Amino acid sequence: MILAVDTCTQLLGKSNPELVKRLTLYVARIMRAMMPTKPGVAGFKSTSAAQKSDTTTTARDRDRKHQRPYDLIVFGATGFTGALAAKYLAKKDDNVRYALAGRDLEKLQKIANKSTSEESKSRSVDVYAGSTPEELREITEKANVVLSFAGPFAKFGFALTEACVATKTHYCDITGEPPFIRKCVEQLHEKAKREKTCVVNCVGYDSIPWDLGAWAVAESFKADGFECVRAEAHAGKSKGGVSGGTIASAAGVIAENSMADLKKMGDPFYCVPELCRDGERPLKREIKENWRLQGDARLDEATGKYTMPSIMAGINSKVVARSYSLLRDKDKENACFAEDFSYGESDFCKDESKANWGARGIKTFGVLFAIPPTRWLLRKTVLPAPGQGPNEDILENGYSNVYVVGHGRDKNDASSKVEPRVAHFEFKNADPGYKGTAALAVEAALCLSLSDKAPGLKMGGCLTPSVALGETLIERLRDAPNFSFSVSALKGKELKV
Repeated sequence: MILAVDTCTQLLGKSNPELVKRLTLYVARIMRAMMPTKPGVAGFKSTSAAQKSDTTTTARDRDRKHQRPYDLIVFGATGFTGALAAKYLAKKDDNVRYALAGRDLEKLQKIANKSTSEESKSRSVDVYAGSTPEELREITEKANVVLSFAGPFAKFGFALTEACVATKTHYCDITGEPPFIRKCVEQLHEKAKREKTCVVNCVGYDSIPWDLGAWAVAESFKADGFECVRAEAHAGKSKGGVSGGTIASAAGVIAENSMADLKKMGDPFYCVPELCRDGERPLKREIKENWRLQGDARLDEATGKYTMPSIMAGINSKVVARSYSLLRDKDKENACFAEDFSYGESDFCKDESKANWGARGIKTFGVLFAIPPTRWLLRKTVLPAPGQGPNEDILENGYSNVYVVGHGRDKNDASSKVEPRVAHFEFKNADPGYKGTAALAVEAALCLSLSDKAPGLKMGGCLTPSVALGETLIERLRDAPNFSFSVSALKGKELKV
């Protein structure tokens, strides 16, 4: 990856270490059945008609967490990040009932054995393999929540999501693929909403820090009688790497969609079908104009920092836009987001020069990755292959700081000045895209399994992390070892660049 970024910067005539770090970190984001038949390996068995009928009752829905064998099933546990999630779960106390699943039983068993042996745990972890719709339903009905790491999601994700909705099993994933999210919204939202089943995409580095930050800073304004009119997110000082699975997902989005479709994806409201350009009730033009993503180097007035475009803004802005839409529909005028709320995103840079070179470098890399021959060459020669990822030093010593600056307005006096506030999401001793994402996704999924307080449980449907999990997730993250989260006044806040 570093070689690929160096190639881009050299094409511009100058190497840029700050850009190397940015692109290295962010590039291409784009069961209640048979119990184990032998230790550590589970098989399948048809559920009786009486059992199937029982799963449809209201009481069964309320108490499913107590009746299903597992709190959580991790699907795609043989991939780079999925294996890290298995390791993270092995560290947790034995009160979390979990199993691993995927397409290859032998590989799954090796991951299960390795994760427990590394943590000196004697417990046996069950594993399940399946790929057909019937097998996926048999897997998903065993758990309260299924957490999927099995990308590219456009290729492997929808059948699993569909099975979860069919079996009234909450679903989370770490996708960053807009077409997959939109397909879930268009085909599964209403059914999941009726069944009070949560489908929560993007519970990893993309896009929890940005989505949760925008929501939390808006909620802080609401608590004081204000409304949030603007959120500006910034990636600060970070250290991390990239995996082949991420590259494969990004390449898939570009290769499998026409230029016309890719252009449609440029709409921040792409994952809110009714509000996008060709939707039933498109957003007012003057509001949507303020959602236009940053495409150049700029000095941010609120923070006084130079910024460059964020390569992750494409997916993060869509998630925040869906949060905005869901909460405006639910809470109307009492929503924490004002009707004319807008969102922007960029990366902090140490000075103007680095911001300018960073903006040029991202554009160059984007062009190289969009053209099939150069994309193929990059993937074959310098980018990691699926299953490969950052080294141990980066995994264990990585970090990231994400800031979301909120701007509020007094509902009763628009001329009154409201001081900006900032949400700060920090990853500690964890590469944010992989070890951090694995831990973050597990904590997010457990919000739906181990707690009755997650707001999404009363809503159901295709939700965002902030709408589905909210304060429940913040509380879990504050108790977890690799995260910190706070909301405070922007004035006086140290911003790490």
